[in-house]
Amino acid sequence: MKKYIQLLCCLLLSLTAAAQDGQLRGRVYDAYSRTPLVGATVLISATQGATTDAKGEFALDCSGASPITVKFVGYETFSGSVKICDQYLQIGLTPSNTNLNEVEVSAAASETNSVLRQPQSIGLLTRRELTRSEGIFLESSLNLVPGVRMEKRTMNGGQRILIRGYGLPQANGNQLNFNGAGYKAYLNGIPVTDAEGVTVLDDVDFSTLGKVEVIKGPASSLYGTGIGGVVKMFTLRPEAQTTRLVQEGVVGSYGLWGTNTRLESANERASILVNYGHQNYDSYRVHTNSKKDFATFVGDFRSSDKQSISVYAAYNNSYNAMAGQLDSASFYNKENEGEAKYLENNGRVAYESFRSGLSHTYAFSDVVSNNTSAYFSNYRQEQASAAGLNSNMAYNLGGRTEFNFNLANVGQGLTGTVGGEYQKTNSFRKTNSLGAGGALGGITADLEVAAVQYSAFTEWNLQLPLDFTVIAGASANRVEYGITDKLTNSANASHADQSGYKTFKTVVTPHVALQKLLTPNVTVYGSVSQGYSPPASTAVVIPQAGRVLDNLKPEKGTQYEVGSKGSLRNKKLSYQVALFNLKVTDKIITQAYTDPESGSVLYTISANAGEQTNKGLEVALNYSLIQNEEGFVTLVKPFVNYTYSDFTYDNFTRESIVKVGTTNTRVVTDYSGQAVIGVPKQNFNAGVDVELKSGFYLYSTFQHVDDMPITYDAKHRAPSYNLFNAKIGWRKILGNHVSLDVFAGGNNLTGDLYYNMVFLDAYSTSNNPNIYLPAAYKATYFGGLNFGYKF
Repeated sequence: MKKYIQLLCCLLLSLTAAAQDGQLRGRVYDAYSRTPLVGATVLISATQGATTDAKGEFALDCSGASPITVKFVGYETFSGSVKICDQYLQIGLTPSNTNLNEVEVSAAASETNSVLRQPQSIGLLTRRELTRSEGIFLESSLNLVPGVRMEKRTMNGGQRILIRGYGLPQANGNQLNFNGAGYKAYLNGIPVTDAEGVTVLDDVDFSTLGKVEVIKGPASSLYGTGIGGVVKMFTLRPEAQTTRLVQEGVVGSYGLWGTNTRLESANERASILVNYGHQNYDSYRVHTNSKKDFATFVGDFRSSDKQSISVYAAYNNSYNAMAGQLDSASFYNKENEGEAKYLENNGRVAYESFRSGLSHTYAFSDVVSNNTSAYFSNYRQEQASAAGLNSNMAYNLGGRTEFNFNLANVGQGLTGTVGGEYQKTNSFRKTNSLGAGGALGGITADLEVAAVQYSAFTEWNLQLPLDFTVIAGASANRVEYGITDKLTNSANASHADQSGYKTFKTVVTPHVALQKLLTPNVTVYGSVSQGYSPPASTAVVIPQAGRVLDNLKPEKGTQYEVGSKGSLRNKKLSYQVALFNLKVTDKIITQAYTDPESGSVLYTISANAGEQTNKGLEVALNYSLIQNEEGFVTLVKPFVNYTYSDFTYDNFTRESIVKVGTTNTRVVTDYSGQAVIGVPKQNFNAGVDVELKSGFYLYSTFQHVDDMPITYDAKHRAPSYNLFNAKIGWRKILGNHVSLDVFAGGNNLTGDLYYNMVFLDAYSTSNNPNIYLPAAYKATYFGGLNFGYKF
């Protein structure tokens, strides 16, 4: 078996080595961004060592086979062996995030910047944070990031992410009710967000993620649309100079179990990762079982020091049953029931997708480099709910290119990026009614939608005297929709045609920031950035009237942010603090269209009305109380995060129909000054990570979420809750080949009542509407075993 695996890896990796006379040479870089790590320590003996230069390269005299160790602050230490001296090593390190501000991130592929030097608030999750719990549900980790909240409609699907309170569904946007809006998501550089601005995360295997970055607020000078920000996800990367086989397994309460079978290999010229994963969850609630299968391939191939190619391909097949929502009485009574219509219609979401991308990086010189990627994805979705059956198919294709410049001789140093991105999504949406017993009824909608999005962008960093840096950039963005109504035909003469074409005017969104380096480890900054989010095509179409809203405008946002990041007390205390003011104009809301004589509601339309002001404070602290690789206790790291959200409506009015006696009366209500719905005012997170030299570890977290308004008048509120989670385990490398990780843990150990999602503004149609999607009513437990064999 060992010979076959080694032969397979040799065929895939095309092993090569560059000869060097009497010296061991190599390069140390970030395994995700491939940027060089400057100042990394390379040791091959107690007395023989070197430090990497500006290109991440090193050279050491070498007299024979010996162990090698590579260290860099904020990254996992690499330990391996040198078999022959005359070779060129490529060593990619993965972040450990023991310090919030040390881990390398990059806006451009060739730019080396730490979180410390990014003049914007950035949340970062490394593999340590992503596996603090069972490692399957991303919200367990992402909701610990200040200013970020992840919700879900089903047990393992229908996710939406809110960044600084932005990302709630737009009016009439049915496909946005349970998916993401207002931010852009990328997976290994491939857009997950489609050309309409809709983000579906059902087909992302969170259990194989190695790093997640969240840029909070508009980042359109590099990423185009999205007021909320950017979520960048990266799959695991193989350990440098290693070939190993990994088997991971986890089981838990209510029939939870998941497995990953993975082959990883990396050498001087290439790295590959092949993974198959399966997840199953019977669930704690009636008719909400979940099942997923994933297959993933990731490959990085370096033909030379100047050129590399990255390949990503993934297949997903998932199924999530749906039971609908609970009213407040059933939720507070912790009842296990479902909505009758959902159960009758066998409510469900079946999702099958394929996603692929190819990226090419070339360094023309030390001054200019280019990264160009092309991608293609498609999906098929079947969703049955109380209203009917939606059958959707879509394919998404596009490309992105960026030229990166490093003009070190200009002033104190000038770096910049110039590029463009193109994306097209063609979707086919068909809706059928469902009769008694879920019997398939007639077609009620049949639309073909072509969405195209263009973006040209640039951003430049200029270092000034006295350790000042100015950052300036902008992007020009354009969105177009073409809608064809297939029910408009000679056999359906009474049908109102929904066909139309909508082109949004080109929008230019700038970004300007000034940063000051107070000490080598402390910075302060101020920034102004703009973004915009166009409405999805479903918000543009009025089905009942058979027309497209030509005058509907995108929402626009302007964010002012000041903050500070740094490390104190010999880099043991790491912090990020940010104050922001995000002003969103042209808010899209639902307005009732009424009969002028009777006053009855004929249908609802989307309209631009009102503003929203999001003022907030975010604080993130962690402290390495103990960090000593040689001690009995190798790590004790407590952390505290806090978010304060003062979000209100301005000049915000909504029209509604109120029945007085037998008469429908049109009422305009002003909600100016009211708190924004769906946003808790305060969130508080805390935890501690403890690791022993013997291999034992303990990760524990506490999360407090305030109550929040769920109606515009704030008369109805979702309750506050507290969550306490913990995980204990033993991790050890046995000999030269075997690694083990055995763990057990629990979530919501105090059995608090909380929810996965709440439907907003629903009380206008019912005195006690079905709005709560509950989480488990009592503590849940899990345990697992991860096994690795290094060849």
